Amino acid sequence: MVQPDQANADVIDLPDDVGDLFTRLYEDGMTDGLPVIPPTAERVAAMIAGGRLAREHVVAELAPRNGVASVEKIAVNAVMAGCLPAYFPVVLAAVEAMAQPQFNLLGVQTTTNPVAPFVLINGPVRRLIDVNCGAGALGPGWRANATIGRALRLIMLNIGGGIPGEVDKSMLGMPGKYSFCMGELEEENPWQPFHVERGFKPEDSTVTLISAQGTQSFAASFLQPESILMMLANGMTAYGTNSYTKGCGTPVVILPPSHAKIFHDAGWDKPRIRRWLFERTQVPLSEMPAEPRLLDTSSRFRIENGRLCICGKAEDIVIVVAGGPQLNHVTYLANFGADLATSRIQL
Repeated sequence: MVQPDQANADVIDLPDDVGDLFTRLYEDGMTDGLPVIPPTAERVAAMIAGGRLAREHVVAELAPRNGVASVEKIAVNAVMAGCLPAYFPVVLAAVEAMAQPQFNLLGVQTTTNPVAPFVLINGPVRRLIDVNCGAGALGPGWRANATIGRALRLIMLNIGGGIPGEVDKSMLGMPGKYSFCMGELEEENPWQPFHVERGFKPEDSTVTLISAQGTQSFAASFLQPESILMMLANGMTAYGTNSYTKGCGTPVVILPPSHAKIFHDAGWDKPRIRRWLFERTQVPLSEMPAEPRLLDTSSRFRIENGRLCICGKAEDIVIVVAGGPQLNHVTYLANFGADLATSRIQL
């Protein structure tokens, strides 16, 4: 049972100078190492107003600390990350998704794997708050993408207790642990948007969290579907990634609109692409080391006809459309080995 005082954020005195304030918060372990916006009472109140929920409302309890993620505490971190109040409904929904059991937040927070929540935004909210879905969608230069993703990292740190080097045991980490957020380019997607595939209405706005190990780009500048998939499958076939070793997870393929059009015009739908990739990314057990891993997960392998599968079933491969217009690259996100989680954004 959450006590009322647990839902309230602590009020502390901080230096007036922005540089001194950042140093103080950094020394107290409350930042990601980058400068933050001072979370004054006025800024936090304005952020809360963007979400239309009472400040004491508890959205979730976050592992591993089982920290109480109240609206007020989430707002503090959103302010620090640089979010605008208009972004706050997305942040609230993302926290709700993060706490869903199948996302395995405890594992994401404590593993030695360089995993981070990949945040995928769908629906009308993308245009309302100017989420980048096109060129550079996973790169710098877009406030909504950068700060929504960053807010989740600060929430995982300050509420969930994922302290790097102490609780977060990631051996090397990766840049996506700062921010890892984009929208789907639904306007140029020849198939159903991802959230509609998940059972939501086109007019719904959603946020989906997928535990991803980073990005890999493949120069699949071809005009035939099989050629594109051959290069993509070759790059995806890395049996050291967690979805192979755990026999589960949701690997992500991001197709730019030019590639998606090639598939669609040739009569390929997403299920056909998934089946092709699932079959062509299987690894013969004879090609794997005979020596068991120190962390032996072989009992969880997904094996078909003596071949190791990239995930549990073809339907688990996620396909979304985003990125620039050039017919140059497709992108792959290897999965940590957990299911994805989607929440509706309450606008």
